Amino acid sequence: MSDADKARGRVILGMSGGTDSSVTAMLLQDQGYEVIGVSLWFYTNNHSYDENDKYPDFIVDAQKLAHKLGLQHHVIDARKEFRDTIIQFFLDEYLAGRTPSPCIQCNPNLKWKLLLEKADELNCDHIATGHYITIEDENGLFYINKGNDPAKDQSYFLWNLQQDILSRTLTPLGKYTKPEVREIAKSYGFEEVAKKKESMGVCFMDRKDYRDFLQEMIPDLNEKIGKGKAVDVNGKVLGTHDGYPYYTVGQKRGIELEDKTGLMVSRIDAKNNTLILEKKADLNKLQLKISGYYFHNIEDIKQNNITTVVRGLGLNPDGYSQITILNENELLVDLENPAWAMAPGQPVAFYIGNKLIGGGFAEYND
Repeated sequence: MSDADKARGRVILGMSGGTDSSVTAMLLQDQGYEVIGVSLWFYTNNHSYDENDKYPDFIVDAQKLAHKLGLQHHVIDARKEFRDTIIQFFLDEYLAGRTPSPCIQCNPNLKWKLLLEKADELNCDHIATGHYITIEDENGLFYINKGNDPAKDQSYFLWNLQQDILSRTLTPLGKYTKPEVREIAKSYGFEEVAKKKESMGVCFMDRKDYRDFLQEMIPDLNEKIGKGKAVDVNGKVLGTHDGYPYYTVGQKRGIELEDKTGLMVSRIDAKNNTLILEKKADLNKLQLKISGYYFHNIEDIKQNNITTVVRGLGLNPDGYSQITILNENELLVDLENPAWAMAPGQPVAFYIGNKLIGGGFAEYND
């Protein structure tokens, strides 16, 4: 069942003030939906929660567009909840020596949760977003599929959205490319909307390097952690580093080695503030261990045409993966072609063709 085939009704639209959510509002109105805009206020640059704070520019832009389109518009101030859950998760993961993706936590646990709650409060049938994906109903089971614009496909970050969310979500941009979406905005007479720049990177870091963000949020981080050892796989000390939270698997920068070795981080020992270094080629892995997995239908893992995506990049698109369940929390994934520099905490997504069937989080495979 496509978006166009769903019964028309009231829909909550997440509005960021950008091109994508703005054009989504226009398209849904044209399709006959009663659209109600909601902007989620997750952070301010100083991470304060003063109720007298002025709305940031993206909310003001969303309000203006809603007014022009004749839409109701609401703002949900979730800054404290975002700080206490998503940002804290981000900090905790780095302090555990892991490499987190905060969007993976935010999407099901905060963003869609708040949109669904607002939809129920306002008696709305659906929620909608400006994601470049499609959602298809296969015999009562809803799956995300990659959008038509490979440069904008965002399905990788959505593998843990469950059926209660997917069954109510509309994503009209999935059949368009970004240039086409900009042209749609122009055709509606919104030239400024069409020219808006893309938002990039982790939203709450405001384009900061994550190391600077860690220091900003944990001012005594350097005193707590201190410098540590860099060693080879046999434990031989090769040099020093600035503290394990500032590193990830595959990194060479910022390690002070006694000799130039060409080695890079292959493992982080947070307990002992130690980096284990190996050659670049040794970071290629044909087997991945995955924790915290989720699939819409666990039977899908029996298919022989599953592909794996890591770090949002296509991994072995011409090769396939074999998935074995180890226990209720862990999987083992055998790859036809190797994955390079997988770090614990990084999300991994599984597809059959363009269909997203599930995902999980990378772990060290001892």
